Amino acid sequence: MLKFSLFFSLRCFSYLKALAVGRLYKRRSRLKRPPKRSWFPYSAITVNQAIPWIAHDAGLFKKNGLDVQLIHASSITAMQALLAGEVSIGQSLTDACVTANLNGADTVFIASILDKPLYSFVANPKIKTPQDLKGKRVGITRFGSTPDALTRALLKMWGLDPLTDVTLVQLNEMGLLVNGLVNEVIDAAAISIPSNFRAKNLGFVELFDLTRINRTYITGAVVSTKRFIDQRRDIAKRFMKAYLEGIKKYLDDEEFSIRVVQKWTRMKNRDEVKDAYALQARNMLKIPRTPLEGVKTILDGLEKIPAAKTADPRRFVDMSLIDELEKEGFLKALY
Repeated sequence: MLKFSLFFSLRCFSYLKALAVGRLYKRRSRLKRPPKRSWFPYSAITVNQAIPWIAHDAGLFKKNGLDVQLIHASSITAMQALLAGEVSIGQSLTDACVTANLNGADTVFIASILDKPLYSFVANPKIKTPQDLKGKRVGITRFGSTPDALTRALLKMWGLDPLTDVTLVQLNEMGLLVNGLVNEVIDAAAISIPSNFRAKNLGFVELFDLTRINRTYITGAVVSTKRFIDQRRDIAKRFMKAYLEGIKKYLDDEEFSIRVVQKWTRMKNRDEVKDAYALQARNMLKIPRTPLEGVKTILDGLEKIPAAKTADPRRFVDMSLIDELEKEGFLKALY
């Protein structure tokens, strides 16, 4: 009986030991397992998209335990993916973020690197004044995009009706707006850096410098959902750390940043990219809190949506990730 009890005890001990070792092995395996790949869509090939490019190429996402794959997609496609849960965060879905939220989604801005549009409204040299635009073709990337919103706002500021006084032509990409001017497919367009430098170097004239527009406008916005921030806060926070480190890398390492921007935009003229880099560096928000005044600007432009007139701009913004990192001393250590 004693032998049996001893044998049984030893067998139980061996079993429990094996079970513990197995659990430890599984736990270690989970720790060593590479992070699940996350897709991050950006909607334009412009310098204001540079921060995720910098974070990716400098290894800052990996440093924070994330495997982020960048993908270029239109703002509409990217927003559809965000709402379907296929992606968790995207960039420059600016007006789409507000529109989706007004229609019942939980989309919010979690960061914005600029509070003014680094755009030029560029036109054929034959166009001398804004009134000369009547009856002309004005290029945009896509309806609902930032160039579309800026163009409509500027035309209204000049007393022109975007629906009747001009013809808006969609050309899909920022670089194609320059090609459209060259090939006389369009007569004018709101073009962001660095493509606006290229257009001016080709002889087209700047009718208006949109950095001087007398309104706060969100550019380079990062959009997510309340659901993701609440349910996967650790991942969202690690993403924000990498993004903030990307801003600092952009500001501190000009040569690296110019190389990265050239790579992702495929712009061959280094001087144009350097000028664009410098302009953005002078205007970039080191702490990228989304300004409520910028949200108000978007709401004012959505006059056809009744809910936009009474919406509180605060419902479209969630700065809790940045606030939390600031309380923890991350920003102080970063700068």
